[in-house]
Parts: sequence; structure tokens; C-alpha cells
Amino acid sequence: MAVDLKIKTNQKQLSKKFKKFQSVLPRIIDKGIKQAGFQLLDIIRTKTKKGIDFNDVEFEGYSQGYINKLKKEGKSTNEDLFYSGRMLGSLTSKKTGKHKVSLGFSNAQMRQRALFNQVMMGDKNREFFGFNNKTEKIISKQFNRFVEKELRKFRIWV
Repeated sequence: MAVDLKIKTNQKQLSKKFKKFQSVLPRIIDKGIKQAGFQLLDIIRTKTKKGIDFNDVEFEGYSQGYINKLKKEGKSTNEDLFYSGRMLGSLTSKKTGKHKVSLGFSNAQMRQRALFNQVMMGDKNREFFGFNNKTEKIISKQFNRFVEKELRKFRIWV
């Protein structure tokens, strides 16, 4: 007794979809990385505007002389590192490698100003440029959601 078994597969279609998937995945990751960079940029600006550093600690107060200068010019005396908006305005995010994004200042003068605020003020450092574990988890979670959403759009199965 002989049994004749014929199996039909969609192997060619699956192979085609997997090849397309391999070419699309790096672009999805890069797009997610860019979004993560912009999200971190927004978090840094938002926290700085609230007058807190990346560890959620309030900035040290301005000196009395600087407060007097701000009042004379009609500017806010909140410790938010905002004088003209140029320093935080020059903060940018750009792709710097495969699946890599970097944040930095696009203007050399603003880079010096940021460095001064970040580390060179002695006991009154205002460490606004950075992130903590909580922020990292938030950005990571958002990145994962984005990639999963993009992969669901792809529908591998025929």
C-alpha cells in the first residue's frame, strides 16, 4: 500500500516578506532612535524650564547681583536658565551613526554657556544636561512601543 502526499507551501511568499522585513527593520529602528532623541531633548527643556536638574532636584538660586540685573531688565527671576532662549534653543538632536543619536549644542558660544551652567559654577552647578534611570525607562518604553507598532503594520503572515 502506498500513500501519495502532496504539500503546498507559501514558502516563496514568506521568503519575499522576510527579505522585505530585513530591509525595513533598520529604518524602523533609526526612526525610533530619532524620536527618542527628540523626546530626550523635550524632557531636558521641560525640566530646565521648571527649574529642576535631570535628577529632579531644584536648581540652586541665582546670586543676588544676578537677580537684581534680571529685575532691572524686566526678566523672570526663576532659576530656569532662561535669559534669551538662545542656549536651550541651540540644543539639537542628530543621527551620528548606525542606530545612534546624539544631543548637543549647535552654537559654540551656547556650548560654552551650557558648560558653565553644568559644571563650572563651583558649588552652584545646575546640571540640566543629562538623564536619569527614570527618564531612560520612559524613553525606552516609548521606543519599544513605536517599534512594535511599526512591526504590526508589516504583517508577515500571508
